[in-house]
Amino acid sequence: MPKNKQSQEDYLRALYIIWEEDKVIKSKKVADYLNLSKPSVSAMLNKLQKKALIKKKPYGKINFTKKGLIKAKKITRRHRLVEVFLKKSLGLKNKNIHQEAHNLEHAFSDLSVKRLEKFLKNPKKCPHGKNIPK
Repeated sequence: MPKNKQSQEDYLRALYIIWEEDKVIKSKKVADYLNLSKPSVSAMLNKLQKKALIKKKPYGKINFTKKGLIKAKKITRRHRLVEVFLKKSLGLKNKNIHQEAHNLEHAFSDLSVKRLEKFLKNPKKCPHGKNIPK
């Protein structure tokens, strides 16, 4: 997968996680979550806006477009299903699961995700207790 697409997916998942927690997304929260500078975050948010995945509003508030929310849910779903797989099938400890899932999430195709979900018997939550988006 091209690095830029992977990076965009990382941002979309971060935006979704922030949105999931309090429904308010601001670039500072994104920078803090990803441990990146505000200018780096701003540059990627501009790219995501140009692709019609997000809308930036005055005072830094960020909203998903319908297309962006679908993509963000999809990548978050993939990540959390991989976490469940790593925990249940491979016995990884919770402290290692997130980073391992992050490394693998971009490699799974839609078909693989569907099969993984079926294999795992349609889990509703990840090992960290968060809902797996539909």
